[in-house]
Parts: sequence; C-alpha cells; structure tokens
Amino acid sequence: MSILGVLPAVGSGLDTLARTGQLKRFFEYVRAWSGEFGHATYFSYLDWGIEEQHGRALQRVGRDWAINAWGGSWSPLTALTRPLRQPDHWRGLTVLRCMSLLAAVPALTAHWRWGIPFVVSYGADYQAIARIHGRSALHLRKWRWLQRLVFRSASVVLVSREDVAIRLGRKYPKARIVFHPNWIDGKRFSPAESPVRSRRVLYVGRLVEEKNLLRLARAVNGIWGARLRCVGEGPLQWALGGAHPASYRADCPGPRDWAELPEEYRAAACFVLPSLTEGHPKALLEAMAGGLAVAVADRVGVVRHEETGLVFRAEDEVDMRRQITRLLDDPPLAARLGAAARKDVEQYDIDVLMPKEIAIVRGAVR
Repeated sequence: MSILGVLPAVGSGLDTLARTGQLKRFFEYVRAWSGEFGHATYFSYLDWGIEEQHGRALQRVGRDWAINAWGGSWSPLTALTRPLRQPDHWRGLTVLRCMSLLAAVPALTAHWRWGIPFVVSYGADYQAIARIHGRSALHLRKWRWLQRLVFRSASVVLVSREDVAIRLGRKYPKARIVFHPNWIDGKRFSPAESPVRSRRVLYVGRLVEEKNLLRLARAVNGIWGARLRCVGEGPLQWALGGAHPASYRADCPGPRDWAELPEEYRAAACFVLPSLTEGHPKALLEAMAGGLAVAVADRVGVVRHEETGLVFRAEDEVDMRRQITRLLDDPPLAARLGAAARKDVEQYDIDVLMPKEIAIVRGAVR
C-alpha cells in the first residue's frame, strides 16, 4: 500500500493557506490525490489548536487523509530533524510530495534515514528574491546549498517554467528535472458574460518588493481615470493603500478566498503583473483563463507580446504606463488579447496536468 506524505514550506500549514485564501485551491489537490494512495498525511508546522478546524475540512474532502500538527518554534534546522523526532509518523511513508523547495528540508532527512523518495516543486527563484531584498552573501550561499542538496536527492524536481527547467538541467545533469507548469481550474475561472465597463487595473498576489508594485502604482496613478486594486497581503500594503500620506492610493482589500477570485477578474478592465522575478504565476494564468486582458513585465514569461497580452520592460515606468493605457483605451484590443489568452492557457487545465502529476508521484513510490 502506498502512503503519501505532503510537506508545506517550513513554518506553515493549513491555516497559512486559509489566511492567504489558498486553502480551497489546495483542497483541489486533495480531491485529485484521494483514492490514488492508500493513506496520506499532511505535515503541518502549526499547533493542532490552530489547525483543528482546517484538519476536519481536509478529512471531509479527502478520504484517508490525516494531519500531523506539531507546533512550536520552527527553523530550517528544527525542520531538518523533525523526522527523527517523530520516527513512527515518517518511516512508513512510501513517497513525499514537497510543495516547494523550502518544504523539502525534512524530506532530506527522511530520505537519508529511511530511503523515502520525494518529489519537489521548484517555482520561485529564491536566490533572485534574496538579491532584490539585499540579503547577505551568507544568506545566498544557504539557498544555493539547499538547492544543491535537494536537486541531488529528489526523485523528481517539478519545474514550472520550461526555460528554467532547461537551465537547471544543464546545471544539475544527474537530477531528474521535469517541466510541469502550474494548473488552473478552467471551469471556475471563465470569462465574464458581458464586457466590463471600468478602468480598474488588477493585481493579485503577495504585496512584496520583488513584485515591483510601487512602480506599478506610480504608473497607474498617471493614467486618467484608472484605479489600481491589489488583492493580497504583505509588507507593502501600508505604502500602497494605507492611510499614510505617502501611500499610493491603491485599493488593498487584503487576500480573498481563491473561490471568490473569479469575481475580482470579472470586475477588472485588465490584469497587470510587473514582477522583477517570477516562476509560473498562478494568478496570471487564472486572469488569462478568465479572458482578461493582461500586461506583464518582460521577466515574467507566459505572455507573448501583441498575441496573448502586452509586455513591458520591468524597470521602465513609462513603458509600463503605455501598455496599460493601451488596454484601457482600446476595448477591441483588450477583447482580442483576452480571448487569445483564454485559449492559450487551456493547456494548463487541471484535468490535463493533475493526472500527469499523480503519475509522476506514483512513479516515485518506493
């Protein structure tokens, strides 16, 4: 009997997903994986008192799912030793599914101690993010060290961008690296029934420095009648839409439940992703699935300029404003690009990609 262990990023859990609006999206994974494994355990880093409500919901969604909630003060070091502290919960696992690079920290120990194989997702470029935040050389070396260990030990590394998968394949020729993009729910994220008459510019995601949001806010503030709406949470929220006199006057409602996001896309005139670094952004894919016209920075990928959206130079505020203005002032252009975007992202539908992921994880079972 195959037994699956699912690992979130160190220090997080189901409540983290709930607070950021992503819990129902994770439950789509659970539904897909249920029945494919004899038993599954989600290894939370939060206290059971915090996770209890979400744990019950998890067990309603997925048959034979359990939650291992073991809270306390967490660090990469304590995560590394977690399997040794709970051997009875780990050594019987037949495969581990790590949802991010940082999630793989305890999987390294389980693999070393009991030979448990693991499959890990690689999306965000953590070293690039660390550079943007001005982290020390020591911090960058830690990320390089972790990446090297994970790529050498993982049964499969799922990389969400094809160009990144190719680059990493050259760097780690002995690793099994598979290009596997993020999925979308094409039925849930569908186009609005009638054209939207607004000048709302939408961003969905974390409100952090690498997303280049202050430059976006300045660009939108220079467009007549346009209003920026940033759905998400993060340290830039006070600067974007707070009461501070220096704020950029954006609407910042905080995170919304994933199931409610289609309403955000259908109420917007366009979606903008100005990031300085990106993996395979789910919010962008969902906006495109909703037939919404999009404009993205040239470091994002996914979008083909003038075909499925518009592309601007990430650090060129004037170019950013120009491309957003085109979408707002030219409804036929926006409609054409939105329709092409919807068709283009059909290849990422959950019904297409999830069976492939399940086959990869099952193929790694010891």
